[in-house]
Amino acid sequence: MAGKIKTRDRILQTALALFNEEGEAQVSTVDIAGVMEISPGNLYYHFRGKEAIIEALFDNFEEEIRQVLSAPIKRPLAIDDNWIFIYIIFEEINDFRFFYYGLASILERCPDLRPRMTRLLKLKQETSNAILRSLEKENFVLFAHGERDALAARLAAHMTFWLQYRDLTAPLKSGREIINDGVYTTMMQIAPYVRGDNEAYVELLSEYGKGQKS
Repeated sequence: MAGKIKTRDRILQTALALFNEEGEAQVSTVDIAGVMEISPGNLYYHFRGKEAIIEALFDNFEEEIRQVLSAPIKRPLAIDDNWIFIYIIFEEINDFRFFYYGLASILERCPDLRPRMTRLLKLKQETSNAILRSLEKENFVLFAHGERDALAARLAAHMTFWLQYRDLTAPLKSGREIINDGVYTTMMQIAPYVRGDNEAYVELLSEYGKGQKS
């Protein structure tokens, strides 16, 4: 039994690396078996088709991203706390980025994943709203009626489609640079709602962002 579990985990690790680097649509189960130097039949014993591998990888991703999204920020006004928290979210997304690059195609072939991805999108929005409520409670930001919910929805969408956007606009950037850019643009969307001198917030955020990229 232990050997079977080890082989199963190796299949998932190999598939994830290949899906992320080459694109899920370009990788077959034969490719995965070839890289692992096992027979396609051995792989089929553990996963009866590529969709089964995708669903197992989604199980891992869903568990990890839910843990991150459910973690509270202890100091909501601190730029470094917010930056680290959002960075970890983007890092998890980047670790399973093939889902986001091929989202429409994957959900069409694995329809059981659609409601689960929808729930994750809702959780991203709820987490964003919780952060914004904390900032509002501390009088750091000011929202008119409906603005907080609308911003939370935009932030959730931003986290979901950022990798696709950067892949089109800056394909040669490293993963770390893409993640930091994603965090920076996420936090910049809060700037228009900062009470008082929001230029100071923008300047501080810009300086902090430069430090993360150096």
